Amino acid sequence: MAPITFAITRSLSQLRIQPSSALRLSQATQIRTKITKAKRHRLLKQQREGPKPLPPKYIPVDKPIIIAPTATYESLALEPDDQRLPNILSQRSEKMANDTPPLRFHFTNLEKEMSPKLRQMFQLTNGSTSELAKAQKGSAMKLFEMRPGDTGSSAVQIMALTSRIQQVQNHLSTHRKDYSGKRGLDALYVKRRKLLDYLEVKDFETYSTVVKSLGLVR
Repeated sequence: MAPITFAITRSLSQLRIQPSSALRLSQATQIRTKITKAKRHRLLKQQREGPKPLPPKYIPVDKPIIIAPTATYESLALEPDDQRLPNILSQRSEKMANDTPPLRFHFTNLEKEMSPKLRQMFQLTNGSTSELAKAQKGSAMKLFEMRPGDTGSSAVQIMALTSRIQQVQNHLSTHRKDYSGKRGLDALYVKRRKLLDYLEVKDFETYSTVVKSLGLVR
């Protein structure tokens, strides 16, 4: 074996190939044809079961992506008319006054099926202070909404913060030494001021109408 090894080493040296490189070359050119037992069982199992089921919300790769249209809303004061906002607010307030008052625990849809005594039991007059505050906040947000179901526009958020500020003010008028409540009230003032500053930059006409209607000093 020694002469053969010497001859291989000499031929490799003549070709300027190191033995380690030749070993790597031989390993790289090897083609594995043997299928292991585990792989054979896996292939047979895949053939028996068929194609793998797709997940419930699977989206194919080649499916085109449909971009949803961005939500648009109309400003409360698109036209430079001083009577636009009062007309809108008066119409909405009249509509809310004509509608039946909401019932507690979201039972308004079942009002027709209730007896008069049961309806009186679920009226907001029998509700707690938190329920009354929640109903007042919802009606105020509906009054200033830019579109149906709007809860995130700046005007609606400012109205929600204003109703919350009024609740905290009523609380502090009774509990004068609630210093943590005063600190929370200051935070609400700051948050509302930031929203007003943002609305002033983005939509000055809506900003002016909201400030005039709420009677804020800016």
